[in-house]
Amino acid sequence: MNQEHSDLLMEIAAQTLEQLAFIFSFPDDTDPEAIWEEAATGCHVEFSGPSQGELLLIISNAAMPELTSNMLGMEEDEVPPEDQQRDALREALNVICGNLLPRIGGTEAVYDIQPPKILDAGAARSLLDQIKTDPRGYASALLSLDDGGCQLYMRLDM
Repeated sequence: MNQEHSDLLMEIAAQTLEQLAFIFSFPDDTDPEAIWEEAATGCHVEFSGPSQGELLLIISNAAMPELTSNMLGMEEDEVPPEDQQRDALREALNVICGNLLPRIGGTEAVYDIQPPKILDAGAARSLLDQIKTDPRGYASALLSLDDGGCQLYMRLDM
């Protein structure tokens, strides 16, 4: 695991969630397997440019209504429809990726970021297993939210 990239991923993810969705997060030092004990959704994006790779976000389903409501400026008691929750998750990952890549590749670097895709828990777990076993290494950030957890994993080919 690349600790420098993990620290950067943690910083960017926390800042983005706070600025985009008014969600405050803290480093999560619990067992990373705990997220699989609750309902969770994954979101995945691939990118290419000076380096190529992928970013995977796994979030507790309990956190998705707050993420969406805050991003859309909805009232607290309004529960956004599932399609809006998925759109908000894709947008959050897209912004995280867009904020992360210039910090890795420099502000002059040009990246092609593919549209983020929603993954069910099984597909997210399978992709995570692939990322973790990639010999080129990966970075991770585990965040604790008010309503569950959020994990990010990045594979980067330099």
